[in-house]
Amino acid sequence: MAQIDHHLLTALMNTTPDRIYFKDRDGRFLLVNQAMRDFHKVTDDSGIIGKTDFDLFLPEHAKDAYNDELQVLGSGEPIVAKLERENLPDGRITWVSTTKVPLRDGSGQIIGTCGISRDVTEEHAQSEKLKIYTEALAEKQAQMDQELALAREVQFALLPQSYPRFPRSATEAASALKFAHSYLPEGRVGGDFFTVSQLSDTQAGVLICDVMGHGVHAALVTAVQRVLVEEIHNVAHDPGAFLGELNRRLHHFFEPLPTSMFVTAFYAIVDVADGTIRFSNASHPQPVHVHRGENTVSLLGARASRHPFALGVARDSTYTTEEATMKPGDFILLYTDGLCDLGEGKDLSPDDPRFLQIAQECSPLHGAAFLDTLLAKARAYSGQENFFDDVCLVGLEIERLVEQANW
Repeated sequence: MAQIDHHLLTALMNTTPDRIYFKDRDGRFLLVNQAMRDFHKVTDDSGIIGKTDFDLFLPEHAKDAYNDELQVLGSGEPIVAKLERENLPDGRITWVSTTKVPLRDGSGQIIGTCGISRDVTEEHAQSEKLKIYTEALAEKQAQMDQELALAREVQFALLPQSYPRFPRSATEAASALKFAHSYLPEGRVGGDFFTVSQLSDTQAGVLICDVMGHGVHAALVTAVQRVLVEEIHNVAHDPGAFLGELNRRLHHFFEPLPTSMFVTAFYAIVDVADGTIRFSNASHPQPVHVHRGENTVSLLGARASRHPFALGVARDSTYTTEEATMKPGDFILLYTDGLCDLGEGKDLSPDDPRFLQIAQECSPLHGAAFLDTLLAKARAYSGQENFFDDVCLVGLEIERLVEQANW
């Protein structure tokens, strides 16, 4: 049996690719396997037996290895899978995973150490590359986060920072027409956009848009829209013509792009002289009209008049203009479809009675309080804290008509 055991041990030592070695208490090699001989490029044991690591390695590694062996000899505890860098006199640098255990005689006394070193040079190189890539990626991510943070600040800066006042000399609190908004991009930046502009002493123009998708590419389109809106101010008094011109310019911008893009939009002109609101719709969700005097809520405009083509889809699309009347106290809610796309089977269509019921529940509130409560109720209905798409809300409310004001 002893002869068989010896044969098996010899076979194991000479066939394993791991380096196996036995040392005495002074760190001198007693026995090594074939992998050890191959590694040190010797043909027989005489090139290693009786020597120490100081004879085979540079001092940096030899000293660390000797200290580890002293630790094993003193404590009787093994050192398992320690990653070591080996520096050899011929210039090679290798990395190994080394395990060292105490070598005991028949009476249990520690007479040396036994070690197994597995070459992990390639794995270590890959790990170092991965570390470098990870650090570079983290640095790039940090840079992108900074750029996105700046882009977010720029995008918010492009939104109205103040609203027109009617009359122009009125304070915000005394204005006959008041506005409020809430803008919640799904990510750091979003694809929703709105503007509020003073067209005359009694008229305000309100545009709300939703770019297909969200994120950086959608945010870039919103920046383009801001420029285009300024360029076509000459048709801002005609909602249908305004959307038609914006459509042509967006189509020209989108046409060379490799992927299709489009923008839904709703544009309205409110006149505080007579309470009329003229508007045009390019495949955008219909606004909500809160009739406070009648305590009712309805959708603004006929569904059939909403143009099926969003902006940028077809160059020659034309958009019709509708008209409705607002009474003092009435509230109009413009919104993007992120308010309705709640996910988890909880989506709310503007035609859904539940949608109008939620708006009805908010109707006693005014301005920002209306918008905040509406968002809270939408979250409660969906059971989710975050929306699945960008959300933009714009509220406008007539407090009084011009004839009723003390100008």
